[in-house]
Amino acid sequence: MPKYKPLEQYRAPFNYELTGKSFHLVMDDGSELSLVFLDGENLQWAEKGKPYVWDSYECLKADDTTYFVHTAPEMYGGKMNFCLIIDLQQGLVTQVKTLENDIPENPKLMRAVPLFGAIKFPGCPLPEKRHFFNNTMVGRRITWHYNPGFSIQHIYYRPTFYRLPKYNVEATNRHYEEATDPEEKARLKVYVDRFERCAKTYPFCEEPCFHVTINDHLNLFVFCEENENLYDPLHLVGGGGIILLQDIERLTDVGLSYNVNDYCMVTAYGVESFVPDEVESLEAPYDNTKLQTIPCIYDIHFNE
Repeated sequence: MPKYKPLEQYRAPFNYELTGKSFHLVMDDGSELSLVFLDGENLQWAEKGKPYVWDSYECLKADDTTYFVHTAPEMYGGKMNFCLIIDLQQGLVTQVKTLENDIPENPKLMRAVPLFGAIKFPGCPLPEKRHFFNNTMVGRRITWHYNPGFSIQHIYYRPTFYRLPKYNVEATNRHYEEATDPEEKARLKVYVDRFERCAKTYPFCEEPCFHVTINDHLNLFVFCEENENLYDPLHLVGGGGIILLQDIERLTDVGLSYNVNDYCMVTAYGVESFVPDEVESLEAPYDNTKLQTIPCIYDIHFNE
């Protein structure tokens, strides 16, 4: 079994094309934001009426005119991250903010909050359209490959919940027994212990998520591992998530993997399966009515 490698190892190179550019963002909550990209790694930003702040940023490019920008402002001590989808073709922007320590009863859980907006260009009216929530991915199954040793299948089960295939407990136990490398054995022991703790209450993974249409081929997918954390009796696993800007035609993605005190930019390629998975017909044992990490799921309504 391949040794686990960090997600960043096979990430595509960062993009520096925003260097020297500035943007006036008008968000739908009434806030306004100015961004000035000083170079390929540093930017200045300010909310309207407040002084500029200098921070570092990372950028990945999704298509010819769409950028995924991540910054963790120092003023928040790493407890708040901003991801911006800057869409130059349509003059639109979508922000996803992640917040640590925002759920006091469980400090391992993080919130992910989306906000839509537009780019204000001098002398031009503000675009009226926005990026928007969608349910177009429902029914698709894509395995995303982040490096030669790590891949994961997403089953887009509902507009606001996705599932993973059932864990192969027998194979994991076998690999654990056969492993000779101490680091690999220790990594597998975490999963073996989890299976023992959660055998009855955690048969498979179903987590809150949302999808946003950026353009005709780009989909923003965001999820948090809340059930994984809550249904572990010791609350040792889960709690983080991922913010992915997916090209659903070419099956590539760019984005951010996040957890408490742990963030990394990632890229992957996908392979789609057209064979239904058994978890799609199983009844979930979770109470999804009180989940807190993605508040917007309760405001998304589709005719399912």
